[in-house]
Amino acid sequence: MEKGKHQGAMMILPKGLPHQLQNPIHEIQTRFKQLESGFKLWLSQQSLPVEAAVVTATSAAQGAAIGGFMGTLTSDASSVFPTPPPNAALNPQAMASLKQAQALSGGPFVQARNFAVMTGVNAGITCVLKRIRGKEDVQSR
Repeated sequence: MEKGKHQGAMMILPKGLPHQLQNPIHEIQTRFKQLESGFKLWLSQQSLPVEAAVVTATSAAQGAAIGGFMGTLTSDASSVFPTPPPNAALNPQAMASLKQAQALSGGPFVQARNFAVMTGVNAGITCVLKRIRGKEDVQSR
C-alpha cells in the first residue's frame, strides 16, 4: 500500500474541513446536550405547578417507552399467575403479592401503562419535594 493512503476505515480529518464532513454522531450528541441544558434552564424558571406537570409528563412518557419495550421482550405471563376463584378465602398478604405479580405481567400496552404511572408519579413527587425543601432529599427516597 502506498504511503499516505489510509488503511481500512481509519481516516484522520484535517481541521480545515467543512462542518458537514465532521463526525455526525458527535454533532448529534452536542446538539442534544445543548437542547437538554436549554430545557433544564427553562424548566428551572417556571412555577412549581408547571415544573411538576412537565417533569411528571416527560417521566411518564419515558416510563411508557421503557414499559412498552419491556412488554415486547417478555412474553405474556398472565397465564402463569392463575386467578383465584371468587369465593376462595386467601390470606390478604398472599392476595396482595398475587396482584403485584399480575401488575408486572401483560402485553406491551399494559407494561407501558404501568411503567408510565410509576415513573411519572415518582418523578412528580420527587420534583415537588425537591422544590419545596430546596435540596435533593436522599433520605426520603
